Amino acid sequence: MTRQAARSAVAAATVQALCGLALAGALAGCGGEATQSSGTPVNSSATNNATGNISASGTGSNTALVNKMLVIELDGVTYNALTTAIAAGKLPNLAKLNFAPAYSGGVNSTLSQQPNLDTPGWATLVTGTWADRHQINSDASGQALHAPTVFSMLKAAGAGTLGAAVDSPGFAAILAADQNAGYLDSVVNCASVDSCVTKQGLSMIDNGYSLVVAQYHSAQDAALNWGLNSSNYASTLTQLDSAVGTLIAETAQRSGENWLVMVSASHGLNAAGGTDGLPLAPESTSFIGMNVQGNARTGSSAAPTSLADLYTRASIADITPTLLAWRSALPGAATYALDGGELTGQQPVSQLGGVTGSDNASTVLTWTAPSAGAITVLRDGQQIATLPAGTTTFTDSNLGVSTTGAYTFNYAVAAGAAPVASLIRVAYVAPPPPPPPPPPLATTLTNGLSTYYPFGALPAIDRMSASTLAAWATDADGGSLTADPFGGKGLKIDTSIVDSNGFDGYRLQQTNDVTTQAQFTLGFWFMTSCQNLTGNGTPILSNKNYYSGGNAGIAIGLFPGSSTSCNVRFNIGDGSTRNDMNSATVTANKWAYVALTIDTTGKTMTGYVFDPVLGEQKYTTSVTANVAKLPGLGVFGLNEDGTGQYYMNACKDTPPYTAGKCAATPPDVQSFGDLAFWKRTVTEAELQTVYGSGKPLSTLLP
Repeated sequence: MTRQAARSAVAAATVQALCGLALAGALAGCGGEATQSSGTPVNSSATNNATGNISASGTGSNTALVNKMLVIELDGVTYNALTTAIAAGKLPNLAKLNFAPAYSGGVNSTLSQQPNLDTPGWATLVTGTWADRHQINSDASGQALHAPTVFSMLKAAGAGTLGAAVDSPGFAAILAADQNAGYLDSVVNCASVDSCVTKQGLSMIDNGYSLVVAQYHSAQDAALNWGLNSSNYASTLTQLDSAVGTLIAETAQRSGENWLVMVSASHGLNAAGGTDGLPLAPESTSFIGMNVQGNARTGSSAAPTSLADLYTRASIADITPTLLAWRSALPGAATYALDGGELTGQQPVSQLGGVTGSDNASTVLTWTAPSAGAITVLRDGQQIATLPAGTTTFTDSNLGVSTTGAYTFNYAVAAGAAPVASLIRVAYVAPPPPPPPPPPLATTLTNGLSTYYPFGALPAIDRMSASTLAAWATDADGGSLTADPFGGKGLKIDTSIVDSNGFDGYRLQQTNDVTTQAQFTLGFWFMTSCQNLTGNGTPILSNKNYYSGGNAGIAIGLFPGSSTSCNVRFNIGDGSTRNDMNSATVTANKWAYVALTIDTTGKTMTGYVFDPVLGEQKYTTSVTANVAKLPGLGVFGLNEDGTGQYYMNACKDTPPYTAGKCAATPPDVQSFGDLAFWKRTVTEAELQTVYGSGKPLSTLLP
């Protein structure tokens, strides 16, 4: 089951008997004028200066100013890192903006939920919608936007010249259609060079562009490679602060122009600094900073305490409506198709949600209303109710639905005489069909099978007689048996049991190393508590000296995640070049299936994690490391690396060694089941049967 399928399964679980209701998301919007008649920000320049904010250029003049916009997107900058560095005086330019948390990823367990990944986040930033509208659900290439963008809507309103300078080729790719259609006058793909983004952004400002989008990705790379607490990450934030200051200073030099500056990130990161896409609070916490004081929807600057708290704040879907409002280009309530609302000017309706009525024939809407303004409710663009100011709920009992089936309704709720509405998508759905039977285990899995440990007893025996598996040291952990996913016994390894020379874990020695083949696959069932992990990570299966990820060989490692999960990373190296794949996630104390396929001819590697809670996660990347070095040290460690002394080496210690001697890399307990190596690339479809069938490979063998 894919990650998206897993989420669909969660949504299906909410379906009511007879006719169910699936909710797209609690979305925000509704507001009034973004600027005063003079074109100055709602806060005067005197107020801005008094509060330490950047004054919009040209304020205080009686001359009408041209409203322009600068959006700076900082992938990988977390709200916690941002506010901590600002408080420490390390980000003087960003400190001049008004920041507050904002959520990414839509609303968990609704149709608006989308992965907290780069490409869906970028799509939301430029469309003001979630993935159920813009239809970008992953970081896969070749996806197209299915919702109008801020660029197309501004062009229709005669907003002038619009441009974007972006670090990420994937961002440039989803903007290509707008550029080809003439909505976006310039898209510069800076290919991960921050200085190029700054240079091109300055050029667009100086050449009179009305909207400039500048996207930086370096902080996310720094977080993944070195961690959120590293000096490299901190220095990257400092460099980005300088770039932000350079761009904002350039807008201040423009006479007759009134610039709105917005700074945000497409999503948050997990505790290890990785991008796993999950709907958890750290991954869902982004931010919005502005050079003007926002309306009440921007909320408190205090960090959210939970997802529920986070969903009361603004969201990254509010950026596009705010830009449109700055140019007086917001659509009216009857045609409003945005999932966000403006953050300047009149406070809009927010937190709009809906559920099926108890009669299964109505929809109950709830929202948070501003202090003033009569409430108007629209369904599919038609007004269906006018309610007194301050009303926060309405039941729609005239849906005209007489039979069970799938129906979609778009609701807009507005406050005020000239509203811009919030919009929510509510759908009646038929009861779900019964789940399909599990797939049979693919019989082709015996092809190319070179090493296989069904465990069940100790010492462990390779059914293919091609390797040996034993503890690194006779006086270290000899392993123990634990219940596996099939009702049998797997192998549990505890690295807190170590000999005085620092040897722990298990050693797998092959007679004919599978990593010398042109194509090969490693696969195994895996379970861990996800406790006591640190940012250094710990090996799961590795034939390299894992103390440095660049060393020659292969490593599958484990890193901290949330309180209920942790992250698996895949890495290969040749001593100078390394290739990594994004974090996949395993649920604590649950059996998951982990696999790595490497094609040295096609120069690709693909990592898989099949998790019982999160479904299938798949990552593929190019191999640039010298594949002749993949055999590494010629021996694999389980809950260890190819030296058998990772925990001691990571502590920079020498014998005699005591387990847990340093806190940098504490020992771990890991369990393994059905460990197998193949001398070919096992297909995704075959691996899906390994996970889905609930059967061990031994059922295919004589």
